[in-house]
Amino acid sequence: MASRTSSQGRRGGRSQPSSSPLPIVIGIAGAALIGVLLIANLGGSGGGADDGDAATPPAGSPPAAQQPQAPSAPKIQIGSAKAGKTPARPAPPLPEATLQRGAELLAEAKALSNEGVKARAAGDNQRAREQQSLAKDKIDEILKMLEAPALWQEEADMNDWAQPAEYVALQRLYGEISTLRNRVRKSGGT
Repeated sequence: MASRTSSQGRRGGRSQPSSSPLPIVIGIAGAALIGVLLIANLGGSGGGADDGDAATPPAGSPPAAQQPQAPSAPKIQIGSAKAGKTPARPAPPLPEATLQRGAELLAEAKALSNEGVKARAAGDNQRAREQQSLAKDKIDEILKMLEAPALWQEEADMNDWAQPAEYVALQRLYGEISTLRNRVRKSGGT
C-alpha cells in the first residue's frame, strides 16, 4: 500500500510537468498572434507605401497629430471660480486665448510623444528619443508661457485663496501637462 501511495505521488508529480507545456503553447500562440498583428500593421502601411498615394499618409500624419487639437480646444472650458480667502496679491491676467494655446501645444506634445512610443515599439529607438525630445520642447514652451499664472495659482492653492475661473481651468490643464511631462521624461525626452 505504501508503494502505491508513493507511485501515485510520483504520477501526480509527473502529471504536472506534462501539463506545463500548455502554458508554453499558449505563450507561443500569443506571441505568434502578436507577430501576425504586427506584420498586418506593417503590411498595411507597407502596402500603402507601394501605392502612388503613399506620400500622403506620412504627410497626413502631422495633420493627424494636429487633429487632436480640435477636440482639446473645447477641453478648456472656463467654469466657475473657486471660493476662498481674499488673495494677498492680484492674479496676473490669464486670457482664455493663452489657455487655448496651451491646450493646443499640449495636444501637439501628446501626438509627438505617442509617435515616439510607436517608434520605440517598432524598434527605432533614435526616432523615439527624437519624438520624446520634441514633445518635451512643446511642454517647455507651455510651461514658459504659463509660468507667471502657474506660480500665482500655486500660491493661491497653498494659501486657500479665491481663484478666478481661468485659474481653475489652468489647474486642470497643468495637471495634464504634469502627467505628460512625467511620461515623456520616462520615455527618454531630454
